[in-house]
Amino acid sequence: MTEAADRRRNIAILTEYDGSSYHGWQYQDNAMTVQQALQDTWFKLTGEKISLAGSSRTDSGVSARGHVSNFRTDISIPQERVALAFNSYLPPSISVRAAAEVDMSFNARMMPIGKRYCYRYWLSPVRPALQRNLLAHVPGDLDIDKMKSAIPFIVGKHDFTCMMDQGSVIRETVRTIHKLELERQGRLLTMTVEGDGFLYHMIRILAGTLLYIGQGKMTIEDLKEAFAGMDRKKAGKTMPAEGLCLEWVFFNQEIFEEAAFVPMEGGFF
Repeated sequence: MTEAADRRRNIAILTEYDGSSYHGWQYQDNAMTVQQALQDTWFKLTGEKISLAGSSRTDSGVSARGHVSNFRTDISIPQERVALAFNSYLPPSISVRAAAEVDMSFNARMMPIGKRYCYRYWLSPVRPALQRNLLAHVPGDLDIDKMKSAIPFIVGKHDFTCMMDQGSVIRETVRTIHKLELERQGRLLTMTVEGDGFLYHMIRILAGTLLYIGQGKMTIEDLKEAFAGMDRKKAGKTMPAEGLCLEWVFFNQEIFEEAAFVPMEGGFF
């Protein structure tokens, strides 16, 4: 083993970002993304070019506060100072919350066993201003009990073709949702969903489907028909990206202690 190989390290970072400022996570040739901003920042810091492997390729406009990625490096910045180093150069819309040195075999893109997302609706006649990048504005009220009555028909292992938009190259459409919850606090309604993986726009369509049920535009029978017929047209609309946030990524090994990063009471708000 060479001396350079001896110095090689694998660093995982936990990142929070405002997705409204970026064209998604994944690198693009003609648009700024979160991945590019992080890689460019490391280059400014160290002169080293890195390639980040990301645990989720969030779409344009989608935010995160628990995104995990990793990169190989020869730089000897101590683990406990990596986040501070990143944040000294990153734009205000991105923050590295923590960093951890991991085994060289760790790959954040290939190894997640589950993810937690939240979709947040703002139920008010008046649109929000301060949190407009983190909320989906719904002018009318919703029947929350009806929305909750749909949960048992969604949780579990299903073919979710009816909740996948066109444009995906994925052929395996069976996914397992382990948890689906709705919680209302004043005008804020939060949908929390955990699963082993999600299809293209699946969570935003799920949020739109529950919205339609809450508005009386869909029934439980309509939902059953959408699943049985694998018919996208029979499910709800694709909700705006602004309401969606990646909260946490699960691995077989604990990279970051989740309890240390639980938001303050009230979450973002």
